[in-house]
Amino acid sequence: MEISAERKALTEQNAAILISMLEHKHLKYTVEEQSDARTHIRISFTGNDLPMTLHLILRADRQIVSVLSAMPFKMSAERMHDAAVAVIAANHGLIDGSFDLNMQTGEIYFRLTTAFMQTTLSEELFSYLMFVSAETIDRFNDRFMDLNTGKLDLAGFLEADAADERKPRGTGV
Repeated sequence: MEISAERKALTEQNAAILISMLEHKHLKYTVEEQSDARTHIRISFTGNDLPMTLHLILRADRQIVSVLSAMPFKMSAERMHDAAVAVIAANHGLIDGSFDLNMQTGEIYFRLTTAFMQTTLSEELFSYLMFVSAETIDRFNDRFMDLNTGKLDLAGFLEADAADERKPRGTGV
């Protein structure tokens, strides 16, 4: 499918706004790919516990920006059922984004996507997408890891999630 000049231009403009936001916030990033079809920017953070890498991908064909992040471990086969229930529990109540579990590989990803059809997004929105993603990942990544290693059973994961739901949270922006 041929990508229209308008879609290419909007993707390029949105990528420039995203990079401008990263520069204004003095964040280190790597441009992994920048083409007419897509822009891929990688940002690494260290949260309260585990490091995380965010991949911000702008796609010209679909006019979307996605934030993707894989947990730095894979769930073991014997913990897969518990992981599936934990992912469902983690997703319950999330306003933006979700966790996905690949049942074949044991990989858990966080994903947040928004469209930019016929518009450009603001630096504030890009900041929101990035920081809400990082905050959500940081809240759950250690629990998923502890579930995988057996330091936390499913009941403990669910109890921690319920206790977390009662705490007020900021947006990270």
